[in-house]
Amino acid sequence: MSAAKRSGHATATVLGLWMVLLCVVGAGDTSGWQSRGSVSVLASWTRDEGEAFRALLDTFTRRTGIHVDYQGTTALREVLSSEVASGTPPDIAVLPSTGELAAYARQRQLTPLDGVIPSRERTAYGKLWTPRLSAGGPVYGIAVKADLKSIVWYDRDRRPEALPALAADGRQWCVGMGDDAASGWPGTDWIEDLLLQQQGRSVYQDWATGGLPWTDPRVERAWQGWGSLFGKDTARTALITDFREAGAKLFGTKPPCALEHQGSFIRGGYPDPAKAAFAFSPGLLPDTDQRSTAREVSGDFAAMFRDTPQAQELMRYLISADAQRVWGEKTADSSTHPFFANRDVQLDAQGDDAVGRSIAKTLRDSASLCLDASDAMPTRMRVAFQRAALAYLSDTSKPPDGLLRSLERIRQSLRDTPDQPWLSTVCG
Repeated sequence: MSAAKRSGHATATVLGLWMVLLCVVGAGDTSGWQSRGSVSVLASWTRDEGEAFRALLDTFTRRTGIHVDYQGTTALREVLSSEVASGTPPDIAVLPSTGELAAYARQRQLTPLDGVIPSRERTAYGKLWTPRLSAGGPVYGIAVKADLKSIVWYDRDRRPEALPALAADGRQWCVGMGDDAASGWPGTDWIEDLLLQQQGRSVYQDWATGGLPWTDPRVERAWQGWGSLFGKDTARTALITDFREAGAKLFGTKPPCALEHQGSFIRGGYPDPAKAAFAFSPGLLPDTDQRSTAREVSGDFAAMFRDTPQAQELMRYLISADAQRVWGEKTADSSTHPFFANRDVQLDAQGDDAVGRSIAKTLRDSASLCLDASDAMPTRMRVAFQRAALAYLSDTSKPPDGLLRSLERIRQSLRDTPDQPWLSTVCG
């Protein structure tokens, strides 16, 4: 073999060895990047919402090297209950019900977050969005996403001054009660908002935390106000309509209805979200004062079921203003932006139009916010409330007193049930 060939062969061998070494080093780096472990998350977001949340989690993984195993399901309560019962809960679950959050906390299934989330970052949320079992007790969940209720949607082409006359005609309301096993909750939203707007925050909170009987005349008045609005045809249509389909009727050349009482999240399900405008519900719902500044809200609360370094790091990320800004950016153009309870998240990160910014500003600046009452109630109470709303709507010619007596018996039975706790407060 010539010297030139030997030299070329040696060079090729050396290069080959370097390539092998680089591959080994590279594999070692990848292994090191992955060695930070993993964290499991369970939440209710699927489809477009699920994709946006997955994109946020991917950003977390790229930044930290921690893999996230995400499961999105519309049957979150059933899935989580099964996993907890089998001893294999997710590290983190995002619960849309503060009542279930309280139940898991009472059962000692949750890790208190006071030592996980710095106090400065908790302060950005306020007490309403960091629920506790008792005043001064530990924080068990933080709202990573929020929605505004106490609003009425309509086609922006309509004149706002025409809304009160439309609202007085029950045929003009687009209403859907259907949602599989959770059917009836849109009706509970109506009754909750009516009670809040008619009686104010103090009465609402007393009722939502289990202190006010269902048979109280003020509670019955809210039910009667809801029932008086709908004729037999509107009620029947509502009972066989899925809540996701009801509002689609708002738009078009000859819409069969003009108004929908629904939370801010529903805008993303409209055929053309840009055509939707909203007004606050006081003055539009029966027997309510337009001057009321009380607003019902809801949230999705992140909680830790398994205390691991990876879960702690993801919790700190999810509640941060930086992550929520990224979340908004990751939301597809065809979907509405998520809204946040974190006061450090800028308004323009939560909506790219006047409607979105108005919702975000109300969530951030209003001093009269109250959490969804049925969400805060023990599970048994909430389910019974939903079923009673359906039963009442099936025949509003009958007074609701029989249903209210039944609900009151459940309330009394739950007062001394340790695993079905009531929150101490629901208003900020």
